[in-house]
Parts: sequence; structure tokens; C-alpha cells
Amino acid sequence: MIRKAALLPVLAGVLAGAGMLMPAASYAGDDATSVIKVDPGAAASTQSLALPVGRSAVIDLPVDARDVLVSNPLVAEAVLRTPRRIYILGLKSGVTDAMFFDAGGRRLLSLSIRVDQNTSALADTINRIIPGSSVRVEAINDSVILSGSVMNAGDADRAVQLAKATVTGPDKVLDMISIAGKDQVMLKVRIVEMDRQVIKQLGVNWNALINQAGTTASALQTVSTYGVNGALLGGLTSGAISAKFGSTTVSADLQAFERVGLVRTLAEPNLTAISGESAKFLVGGEFPVPTGETTTGQVSIEFKPYGVALGFTPVVLSSGRISLKLSTEVSELNNQGAFSVATGAGGPILVVPALTVRRAETTVELPTGGALMIAGLLQDKSEQDLDSLPGVKDLPILGALFRSRDYQAGQTELVVIVTPYLVSPTSPSDLQTPIDGLQLANDQDTILLGRLNKAFKHEPDATSGRTYQGPYGYVVE
Repeated sequence: MIRKAALLPVLAGVLAGAGMLMPAASYAGDDATSVIKVDPGAAASTQSLALPVGRSAVIDLPVDARDVLVSNPLVAEAVLRTPRRIYILGLKSGVTDAMFFDAGGRRLLSLSIRVDQNTSALADTINRIIPGSSVRVEAINDSVILSGSVMNAGDADRAVQLAKATVTGPDKVLDMISIAGKDQVMLKVRIVEMDRQVIKQLGVNWNALINQAGTTASALQTVSTYGVNGALLGGLTSGAISAKFGSTTVSADLQAFERVGLVRTLAEPNLTAISGESAKFLVGGEFPVPTGETTTGQVSIEFKPYGVALGFTPVVLSSGRISLKLSTEVSELNNQGAFSVATGAGGPILVVPALTVRRAETTVELPTGGALMIAGLLQDKSEQDLDSLPGVKDLPILGALFRSRDYQAGQTELVVIVTPYLVSPTSPSDLQTPIDGLQLANDQDTILLGRLNKAFKHEPDATSGRTYQGPYGYVVE
């Protein structure tokens, strides 16, 4: 489209805009109007100009222009205010070219114009809502690019959410924001389990043999199965009754057993990670598990981990709050539930142990230094077996002599508590290890006194200014 300068209307109320031109062009003016001055020596070269939709730029030419050619007037419009001043107005997203000619037909300026959506309002909103941020927003077609810096990962996420509200889809936002200083989070986890077991057994073992001419004609036996405990592992066994009636011998043993057990499990894994990054921690081992067997009897195995494991991904939010996605586990090998597999004809038997596992996986949010119980278990279990001789157990008084009772009760209490802290590096002198101050015992102390180490000793000024005095650190008896 070619317009004569004398026929172009005057554009009043020029809109303020953010024009971007190659180094051959320079800017002048204030925030109300952007003026681009073209140098006379670079007028004939091709220049680039980026405009937001609804914004304009003012171009000052070195000589008078007569004709203006715009390849796509739906994207941008060029209007001559004076023969040397042209207004470029962005109409909609897209690209177009504009060329300016003088009265002799010589080309004065060639512009490559790109019009994008207006992002100044979005940039102002992000920097106003997120204090301390310096976010820049640029548009490419129907997408936006976020750059600049924010204080933490939470602020970056909020900036992205604001940008997604201004585009047609969440995939139209390209996040290139850098975090000024990434926070580090130390997670302290306490896993405490208390297990109480009670086993009681009381019964009579009867054996009756009827003999004739020195051989056994028939036998009657009532032996308690001890279904709960599996076998008599202790307690009392005494011959209470033993009598012989001709060729018949009857004997009875009184069996009594009682066991009370208390198990305490405590694991306190600690782990530190940068905000937004994942970290894993494992103290334990790996045990082999058969995964296949060849025709020649060769068994392939795969190792499975066990022990104290911790994995988490922290994200520091505003006001010192921390979002945690974590998984923690305490596992140990257990023969109960083990699996046995033969390795070919006549080969050895492989026993694959089972695992006793306490595991928790969750996502929580809490402040730095705040604790939260993420898992808890209270389990109460009891079992009771009664073995007896049919038809005799219901006799008054005497029936108790033909009954055996097994009783087992178990109570388990388990809690998992997490506490995150925002941490920063410190001096190595402020950190302590289990061997600091440890002095090994000499041969005389080991042989005569049975000691493995001497008392811990501290430096003279180690406790200055503190309310306590005396040895400190890790003490191993």
C-alpha cells in the first residue's frame, strides 16, 4: 500500500510505546513518547522494530519522505505527521515491512516490524505483587517469556501463575526466571517405634502307652501344639504324674512358659538440600533376591536395599514456609516370611529373607523450625489357642488337666515426626564429629580396667561464655 504524504491524515494523541531498533537507530524522548532518530548514513539499511499491540513509535527521518509502503497494513500502520516525522502504530500480533521513499524515489528507510501482545501491564503486576522481584516480560506471537530474577522459588512460581492467566494456555509461558539466592533446607526426621510382646503358655502333656508282652499294642498321646509360640523355648517342664498299670504306663508333664519382650526402635536421619532440588539418604545395605534361573542351574540375582532411607524435595515459599514432598522408610531383615528356593537338582537351598518395613510418603507445608507428625500407628493384637482332649476338657476340676493354653498379646506404637530448617553454611570449627576429642585407651587401661577409650577432653576455651562446664561431645562407654 503506497500513500502520498500530502494525503495522509494527521494522527493525534500518539500512544506511548516501547520500540526496539537495531544499533543504527537511537532513542530520544521521555516515557510519554518514544522517538527513534535515524542516522543519515544508515538510512538506507534495513532496521528492526518491535512494538506491543496498541503502542506506537515515532521515527525522525534525515530528509523529507514522500511515499510509504506497508506490506501488511493489518499488523501495523505508518502515518506521516510531517515529511520527516512518521508514526508507526501496532495493530495486532504479526510481522510486516515498511519502506520510506523521498521525492526522487530513493529509499530512505526500510523497517522490519514485529508486533507482539502488550506485556507491560503483566510486568508491572508481577513486580508490584512480588516484592523484591525484577521480572521482565517479552512476547513472541501468542507466547510470553519471563526473565529476570526473584528472591526464591516460591516467588518464581507465583510469577508463572500470573503469566498463565494472560495467555490462551499454560504451555504459552516460557519460564527463564533466575533465583537470586537459593535457600537450603535441612530436614530432621524422627521415627520412634515401641513394640511390646507378651507370651504365656500353660498345659499338661499326657502320654499313655499300652504294652503287651513287651511290644506296643496301642498309643494315646495328647501333646500341646503350642500354636502361638511354635515350640517350648523355656519356662518349666516337670514330670507331675507317672504310673504303671500292668502293661500300661501313663505319664504326664506339666509345661509352663511366659515371656515379656520390649523393643524400642529409633531412627533420626537428617538431610540437607537446595530449595527445589531432590535429595536421598540411605544407611543400611542390600540383600540378594533371585530373579531367574538358567537351564544349567545358574541363578541370577538382584540386590534390594534396606535400612534407614530418606528422600525429600523442599520448596521454600514466602515468609519462610517450606513445602516438602518426602518419603521415609525404616526396614530390616526378618526370617519370618522368608522364601526358600532350590537351585537345581541337588543344589543348595537359597533363603531369601523378608523385610519388616515402616514407610511414609506425603507432601506437607510447614514453617522453618516447625514440627509435624506425618504418620502414626497404634496396633493392638492378641491371639489365644486352647488345645484339649475331646470329651474330657469339660469335666469339673479334672478337665483342667487335659487342656493346654497358648496366649500372645502385642502392642505397637509408631510415630514419624518431621522438622525442616532453613540453614546456611558455617565455619568448619563450629561443626563436631563423633571422633572429636576421642582418646583411645592404652594397653594398661584396656587390660587392667577394661576400657576401650579414655574420657573426652575439651580445649580450655571451648565452654567459655556457656552455662555448662565439663566434658562434652559423644561419649562411648
